[in-house]
Amino acid sequence: MRAALHGEPTGFVAGITWLPTEVLEAVADSARKAGPAESLATIASALSLDFAVVPSAEPWAADAVRELREQGVASVWSVSGVLGRVGDRIGWAEMLRMTVAEPGGLAVHMGEVLHEAMDSVRAGLAEAVDAVLVADDVAGATGPLVSPDFVLDGLVPCYRSLAEVATAGDIPAVFHSDGDVRAFFPALWRVGFSAVHLASLSPGPFVSSYAAARSAGLAVMGGIETVALGSGPRRLGSRAADVALSCGMLICDDGGITSAEELAAYASALDSARETYASGGVGDEEEF
Repeated sequence: MRAALHGEPTGFVAGITWLPTEVLEAVADSARKAGPAESLATIASALSLDFAVVPSAEPWAADAVRELREQGVASVWSVSGVLGRVGDRIGWAEMLRMTVAEPGGLAVHMGEVLHEAMDSVRAGLAEAVDAVLVADDVAGATGPLVSPDFVLDGLVPCYRSLAEVATAGDIPAVFHSDGDVRAFFPALWRVGFSAVHLASLSPGPFVSSYAAARSAGLAVMGGIETVALGSGPRRLGSRAADVALSCGMLICDDGGITSAEELAAYASALDSARETYASGGVGDEEEF
């Protein structure tokens, strides 16, 4: 999995991102397991996953890393970025206002939460995680949340600090944001990120973002849009496998799974992806 995050050809690689505690608890109840950590490992094993995202802020995160390791599943340690942390501290509306009206004042908050985020990365290294994912939504499905200049001048230096902690521990750093963040891919690569997780993108923007990421030297995680699972999970899985075959990708959801029904549909998508990958594709590579 680490090699795949560095863009090296590794064959079929699949995983799962953030699962709500309610979904994990439902699995725990049905499997008579003790809690979310064991449930995540149970799901990962049942779906034959190569990796699973572990939210570092959860009290069960360290246990999940150990449970996943016992199942031979890699842990991607998810750390909230500085924008999200400041938004949680002072409110998102106030934070977004300050990015425009008082960026200097916002920098003070960012400096304070950056140390918290770096400590979260170090906590993952102490648990011997396989990768660190910095999650900061600088955009959404409808467009950017903050200006490109603020991202490049204010946030990317903070991301550099987080990536440096991860890479100093000899593990890859991945960046996640919802929406179209193509403009920042070259900067993310320069500050030490080796991969991006693409999310909240419809097929057209996904294709463009995928191409931009690969052009910038970044590996890509994603390929299965959760909101489309209800209308054809097997088709989504086949398309994702075609991308993996033709250009390389770590197949996973976009972070939107919120129910047991969506998890079941995602399992069907993964089955289709594996079948398509094993058969050499279904001939849709030209879309990517």
